[in-house]
Amino acid sequence: MFSNITRTTAGNLTQESTESNIKVYMKSFKLALYAIIFLVSAIGNILVCVIIFKKRRMKTVTNYFILNLAFADLTLTLICIPFDIPVQEMNYRWPYGSFMCNILYPLQTMSLFASIFTLTAVSLTRYWAILHPLRRQLSITNAKWVIVIIWLLSIVPVSPYISVLSLDEQTGWCDEHWSNKHSRKIYTVALFVAEYAVPLSIIGAAYISIGRELGKKKSAQENKFLQNAQNEEASKVIRMLVAVTILFAVCVLPTNIMWIWLDFGNAEQFTHFWELVAFCNILTFANSAANPVCYTITNANYRKEIIFLLKGCVKRQRHLQSDEMKMLETSRDLSGRRSTGYTSV
Repeated sequence: MFSNITRTTAGNLTQESTESNIKVYMKSFKLALYAIIFLVSAIGNILVCVIIFKKRRMKTVTNYFILNLAFADLTLTLICIPFDIPVQEMNYRWPYGSFMCNILYPLQTMSLFASIFTLTAVSLTRYWAILHPLRRQLSITNAKWVIVIIWLLSIVPVSPYISVLSLDEQTGWCDEHWSNKHSRKIYTVALFVAEYAVPLSIIGAAYISIGRELGKKKSAQENKFLQNAQNEEASKVIRMLVAVTILFAVCVLPTNIMWIWLDFGNAEQFTHFWELVAFCNILTFANSAANPVCYTITNANYRKEIIFLLKGCVKRQRHLQSDEMKMLETSRDLSGRRSTGYTSV
């Protein structure tokens, strides 16, 4: 009897130890992912912003939209990630006060809306430019106004979210407090439709139409050399934008599925639901890091400018080190002269 108790106790202790080790490994893995995403996103998106601001030839309508996308990614990365990690590590207890409770989570959602609205705007801009090249095109000035409208529109879908978020004094959680479950379900579906289904449907339709038009132009050309060059340049830009859109669709979908599962399914019965939500959030944040990498891989202009910018930074660093060495040598020389009592005439 005592032998069985001993075996059972030993087995339980071993199981607890294994579970504890797994939790430590998972936590370390999660924090490592956050660190990589933060660094890649911050450095990559800042480089994109600097390139577009500094280079006159990069200041096109499409690149201004990419600049806005980079700004939305930076907002998500620099503001949201540093605040989100401590909340997860503290079992979702909210340490930042009631004001930040109404700001932080809506800001994350708002950044995602700004991203998808920007992708929609740029797809429609490319659609108009390729299918109606002889008509009046969107100017840079008008593109800037479109960007302002995008951010104003992004506030609209998060307004209900701001109104229902509050800090629960008993649990210490920053949570939604709806008047009834039906309202919460409607809002969850509305978010999915407005943030995911409708914009991606518009983007998909636009790029399918663009693909067909480019195919027609390829088969019927008057000036082959010029037409080929124009079509190839347009195709490269479209490939980059399609890749960025696919990345958004893949990275944001899991989080949307989790909230739909929570409101319409039996997610609360699943023991590791919130751990799964945390990793889905990481995937959403990863989209911000993936975008600048995508620009660099798929677009030769960005690749050249980033390499040029990094080489310039390395050269400046070498010049600074060289100047420091010269100053150090001069200082040593003067010091030697003073110690030997030597003076030049």
